[in-house]
Amino acid sequence: MNDDARQLQQLLKIGMARAGRPPAGLPAPLDTLLPHGAAAVPEAALWLSLGALDLWERSGFVAPDQPAPLPLPVAAPDTLRPCPPRAQAVMTLLLRGLHPAGLEAEWLRLLHRHGGVLPAHMLPKLLDAATRQPALRPALLPVLGERGHWLARLQVEWNWAMDTDAEGASWETGTPEQRVAALRDRRARDPQAALAALAAAWSSEPPDQRAALLAALAVGLGPDDEAFLEAALDDRRKEVRTAAQRLLARLPGSRLAQRMEVRVLPLLRIESDRIELTLPAALDAAMRRDGIGATPHHGLGEKAGWVVDMLAAVDPHVWPRHFDRTPRACLALVENSEFAAVFVRGWALAVQRRDDARAWLRDFLIWSAGARPSLREAVPDSLFDIAAAHIAQDDALFDALAGKWIGDGFPMRLLARLAAGAPHAWPGDLSRRALERLRTSMLPLPDMGHPWLVRQMLSSLALVLDPATTVALEDDLRAAWQPDTEWTNAVDGFFDLVRLRHEMTLSFQEIA
Repeated sequence: MNDDARQLQQLLKIGMARAGRPPAGLPAPLDTLLPHGAAAVPEAALWLSLGALDLWERSGFVAPDQPAPLPLPVAAPDTLRPCPPRAQAVMTLLLRGLHPAGLEAEWLRLLHRHGGVLPAHMLPKLLDAATRQPALRPALLPVLGERGHWLARLQVEWNWAMDTDAEGASWETGTPEQRVAALRDRRARDPQAALAALAAAWSSEPPDQRAALLAALAVGLGPDDEAFLEAALDDRRKEVRTAAQRLLARLPGSRLAQRMEVRVLPLLRIESDRIELTLPAALDAAMRRDGIGATPHHGLGEKAGWVVDMLAAVDPHVWPRHFDRTPRACLALVENSEFAAVFVRGWALAVQRRDDARAWLRDFLIWSAGARPSLREAVPDSLFDIAAAHIAQDDALFDALAGKWIGDGFPMRLLARLAAGAPHAWPGDLSRRALERLRTSMLPLPDMGHPWLVRQMLSSLALVLDPATTVALEDDLRAAWQPDTEWTNAVDGFFDLVRLRHEMTLSFQEIA
């Protein structure tokens, strides 16, 4: 409230009869419009002044003593292709929020493949969406264009989308998110230089930022990082110690992995057709430093959890050499052990941490499809998320899992999870094989067991199957499934979603 308004409000409170003076003069443009002189009734002048000043302020008056806002720099012209109008109509439909999450990212990837830029009127909504959902950002950033990066400078919440090169933001001056991204980018180009930059700034970094920066060393992780990570095991912050432990467990031949191997091997012995385990007696300071016992493992005792932590940090390739068996045979060895769940969970965690354990990953998934339920539950769900990125490139794995889809709820849950975690749509050949399995196995739908799982599987597959292949086979699938009234909505929903994705793909073939 300015001084004029305060004076008028004060007169209104005490009343004109008690005030004994007329209202103060208003700024010149208003004062000339109000009645003055002896003929003016003081009370009327007060009310007219209040109303005039209120309307004037709400209409956007800028006080003369305030400096004019600085002009904003103009966005550079975009060099990317315009988005086709037909594709814009599809995104407008998606932005209404009536369709499953994930379609926006697929649309953005199609736009990037088209070489296009996001239309200006869609920028605010998608910047807001990616601010709430960080997983959407990798698909959005390549299609923001010059206007999108320019717009991101104007709102603090959107600063993650700023063009750091254009803004001059860097490792030294960026926001926390930008500094982590800058470190990742530098690691991809020059891992040693990035490590040196992190080491130089380490002592001055805020505690909550150190863990995020340390995790960026996962990009280009190598032997040169080990000394720095070993020192981070003594950090006061638990999150920093945990990040260092996880990275060292991923590092082939790390001293941490060797220490874990030395601890766990004396606890194991083969008896007949199984591996037996002796639980460790106590937890010492060195074990705690390496991360043993840091987090509990649901369904397992405390000491059994210590063994899980040890197994999770040992190179998975140790076990085929130590037991002279394939990964699949090693899993068979623990099935009859009293501590089978300990081995399954520990080995699964180790496999998901290592990029070079594809043979173990394949054997784990195939083995889990046929394992008893109590052992299936010991496999962390996160292992299937890792597998989702490989299913499209591994025909043997897909065929092994596909052969057991029907009649058992677990393989259907597994397939739904693999589909839901796929980073991109499955290629046409894989989609065709999957659809053929669906056509021949789900006969007819009203007779299928596990109806909830079938619906979940259909919902996940609708988002990952190649849409053109699926649309072409719609009539054959409907004839094979014979959906009754109970199944009509699920089947219609499956094909409606596939057709929407098909239309999305076709919309980018239009000339913009």
